[in-house]
Amino acid sequence: MFFAGGFTVDYLISLLYSIPAVLIALCFHEYAHAWMANKLGDPTAKNMGRMTIDPTKHLDLIGTICMLLFRFGWAKPVPINPRNFKKPKRDEILVSVSGVAMNLLVAFVAYGIYFAARYNGLQNEIFYNIVYPVVTLNIFLAVFNILPIPPLDGFHIVSALFIKRSNKVIEFLYRFGFIILIVLLLFGVISQLFVLIANPILYAFGSFYALFV
Repeated sequence: MFFAGGFTVDYLISLLYSIPAVLIALCFHEYAHAWMANKLGDPTAKNMGRMTIDPTKHLDLIGTICMLLFRFGWAKPVPINPRNFKKPKRDEILVSVSGVAMNLLVAFVAYGIYFAARYNGLQNEIFYNIVYPVVTLNIFLAVFNILPIPPLDGFHIVSALFIKRSNKVIEFLYRFGFIILIVLLLFGVISQLFVLIANPILYAFGSFYALFV
């Protein structure tokens, strides 16, 4: 059955199944940024109520809709004040890395739940249709965010490590970064990168949990 715009019932059902994954992936990612910043001496995000996994504190309406429909979206960026850090360059990198690390951690835990359910013979496709997207979407968000293109975490890491902020490349990327991301998505570059990196990650997760069975 098709609805207006070409949406099928199956597509809409899969969209509903992905809602928990989107909420978990985005909220835990932003929480990690806020937690790490606070841990390193900058309470800006905490004072603004962002050190939480409450979706209402993090979600951007348009970014969330885009994540659901196109697997490309964003949350409200967590504000930080580098002046509060003892070692600004190092601490900015740690704050950026924390979001990626949190997504991988969430994916790892969710895969463990998925693996345990499969191993114990749970017959509940609704459960699997909810849990497995938590795994894949968190891995996708981690892979996506390591790209060295603004406003992604990978860009903050690379620019803090290797490039002066006055560099012309940095200025160009700040200006056209979002457009570059759209082009990479449209031409399937990011999808190919995801497959290239996600498969080894999933294999590593499965190999780890298989040690206990």
